[in-house]
Amino acid sequence: MKNSVSILIPTRNRSSILARCLAALPMGTEGIERPEVIVVDDCSDDSTSRVVEEFSRSSGWQVQCLRQERPLGANAARNAALKVARGHIIVLIDDDAIDTEGWLRNLLSGLSQEFPVASGAMRLTIEGPLLGKHREEIQGTLGEVPRAAIGFDGQTVPVLANLAAFRWVFERAIFDETVLPPVEEAEWLGRAGVRAVFVPDALVWHYKTREDLKLGRILSYVWLRGSEGGWWIRERLRIPFPQRVRLAGKALRTAVRSFGHAGWQRCWGGVVVGLGEFSMALALMGVINRGSRAAKNWR
Repeated sequence: MKNSVSILIPTRNRSSILARCLAALPMGTEGIERPEVIVVDDCSDDSTSRVVEEFSRSSGWQVQCLRQERPLGANAARNAALKVARGHIIVLIDDDAIDTEGWLRNLLSGLSQEFPVASGAMRLTIEGPLLGKHREEIQGTLGEVPRAAIGFDGQTVPVLANLAAFRWVFERAIFDETVLPPVEEAEWLGRAGVRAVFVPDALVWHYKTREDLKLGRILSYVWLRGSEGGWWIRERLRIPFPQRVRLAGKALRTAVRSFGHAGWQRCWGGVVVGLGEFSMALALMGVINRGSRAAKNWR
């Protein structure tokens, strides 16, 4: 099992997208010994189990499907898969990640003792028009990652939707089931005490449905992301108060500029950016707290 690979896929109520994810695996893993595949169903009430069975039957791939009897969230699903995975290398993708030719070979090539975590690029593929007039305004919100994300400490932050790591990294740290995007990767990497590398050629398409692109859903999501980020900096990183004031001021200035852009250009993208920055500023100063996070809202 020295060079074996386990691919872990958390999912909940997205069977049609999961089917696309699974169907792409044979092409994306060409040139690599067939990996172990584990799908963790986070208490779906759709046809998830049937999709997994149909893929196994049509492709000949053996896929282990675990089911959580109540919704616990994406990180809990990932941790459940880690308990049974046998691979020397663990690969994580999301159910809406559609891999491309050479994806796994390229991703694994980034791993080394210096960088025991590797993460690949993600490009959006969507069913409808993109909100706003400027793609860069909401690409991060929708999970487009064309280049390395840099964390608060200046280090590369991996993306859990397209990631490979040696098993021993997860023996140091599994995922914190109480944190959510956009901090879950940086939080885990910090506890593991390792460095990550970005592999641009390890590309997956991040598939978004019309439902994902609805304005109300996006605005709610960016508000939660902002408050989560501000809470994490304030409560987990313990950033000194004067520094938090500066960060909050910077976020507020960005929010004002974004709202001004939205009004001037009549662009919803500016509203998206502004709302997220405003939420972060309030959380940084403790005006709002992250509150409870229902597992059913893990996307």
